[in-house]
Amino acid sequence: MEIIVDRRLEAAVERPAYFRGNGHLVFGFLPPGSFISYDLRRKYVRAVLSTKAARDDSFWRSLLIPITIGILGTTVGVVPLHCACLEQNGNGLLISGDSGVGKSTLTAALTQRGFALISDDWTYFSKEQSTLVAHGLLSPIKLLPDAVQFFRELGELTPTIFLNGELAYEVDPARFAGSTAKNTSRPSRIFFLERTPHPGCHFVPCPSASIRDFFEKSAERLPDELIDAKTLRTGLIGTLSALPSWVLRSGESPQRTSEAIDHFILENEYATA
Repeated sequence: MEIIVDRRLEAAVERPAYFRGNGHLVFGFLPPGSFISYDLRRKYVRAVLSTKAARDDSFWRSLLIPITIGILGTTVGVVPLHCACLEQNGNGLLISGDSGVGKSTLTAALTQRGFALISDDWTYFSKEQSTLVAHGLLSPIKLLPDAVQFFRELGELTPTIFLNGELAYEVDPARFAGSTAKNTSRPSRIFFLERTPHPGCHFVPCPSASIRDFFEKSAERLPDELIDAKTLRTGLIGTLSALPSWVLRSGESPQRTSEAIDHFILENEYATA
């Protein structure tokens, strides 16, 4: 990775972030005033940063590092997938589902119940020998403005505009009482969240084929020439699909849904003890 800091970029016209790809090459602009290119075949990154970006911790933590792992990770053995990861009593659980279904609010509510946070929104997977490992970046949780009705802590914050133009709160997990954070976990179960207008929380076993299809379709596109990276990701998703999984249909608040998950896990542990 090559990083250059160029003071002349301080005069660059401010614009939203954007990325363009051509085969195994990806080019992008990141505010404030920074340019970055990725060569997926050579596994090489070149970034030209403005002084303001280089000095901004949040630029590195929330933009440059997550985006770089998201784009380049699969070529070096780390597969990014669209889900949150938490841990309870040494057992990792994944929360996934369609965009906007409420994964992040549920993730925040689970941290309030004492689940350790590994990652929110994107989780990075690798294999250590034959063991699946989930990695996080200790990044903030992103919550949409309507989440303030469930979390009074958000009343002290101001939402900001993210790369996709979305207005949201960026919340340090430490703001939620009782929450902790970890870098890695070994996932042992998956919950796919679905919202329903009906009250209650219902857990329905999810077939492995559905898990495989979801993660394959929601993963970032890889160029056809990166055969090894595609093979790695397909194999890892296959391993992931073998985990016990449920569709969680909830018409309840994030707090009640997190309570239902907690009780469901406890009941299943007693049943298999």
